[in-house]
Amino acid sequence: MATAGINVSVKRVTATDLRDSLKNCLKDARANKVVLIENRRQSSKYLVDKDFFDTLVKERDSIIATLEILADRGLTDRLLNLSKTIDSDFAAGSLLTTADVFGE
Repeated sequence: MATAGINVSVKRVTATDLRDSLKNCLKDARANKVVLIENRRQSSKYLVDKDFFDTLVKERDSIIATLEILADRGLTDRLLNLSKTIDSDFAAGSLLTTADVFGE
């Protein structure tokens, strides 16, 4: 599940409401729907679906890895140059397979 372009809906509840209707709040925290728990004595917290959160973390890690590559100007230039010949290299059969590189 990619999260880019997904609208996240937020349901606000008080800590008291959460205690009184935990089962319903847990049901409400599904997919891209999150529950914002507000409490006067503590900072607010979000209750989120595990799969949705795991997807957010994976996408964040992917974005950070992409930014690290792009920050390395030499590597970025090399990848851009390789991308110009990839189609002709593939058609000519001059690319190595994973098995060729790492063995079977």
